[in-house]
Amino acid sequence: MKRTFINVFVLFLTIGFLQNYGCKPTSTNPQFPAYSSNDAIVDPPDIFQVVYDISYNGDRLAYITFDSNAVWRVEKLGDIRTMFWAKNDTSSFIIEKADTLGLKGGVTYIFGANNNNNNEFNSLFTQFNKLKIDYDTYEPKF
Repeated sequence: MKRTFINVFVLFLTIGFLQNYGCKPTSTNPQFPAYSSNDAIVDPPDIFQVVYDISYNGDRLAYITFDSNAVWRVEKLGDIRTMFWAKNDTSSFIIEKADTLGLKGGVTYIFGANNNNNNEFNSLFTQFNKLKIDYDTYEPKF
């Protein structure tokens, strides 16, 4: 009986390992490009994702420069317990789950993530969607 239990347990472990072996998602939606937070992102498309490796403690920073003034929807995908924020030259803004930001073209924004010292997180996916809202009339701008 004990041997049967061990064999079944090993079988389930093997199946689980084989299903996840080599699997590292590049995007939660394959239609959108996913960038690493380690690389500078310049002139991104209208919809894109940024992936942060938060498998160890500390801040991860993505430097993003947009080509033109626009209003963007910025959101965390998945677990919202991870800290996520935006920063420009003068201020910073915490994004709890999602927010809409008026972002100026030609300015490099810093989008940061931190796992809050929680070891169960490995990656944070964030998504940026350019909205069809007039930047000039949108308030507040960031």
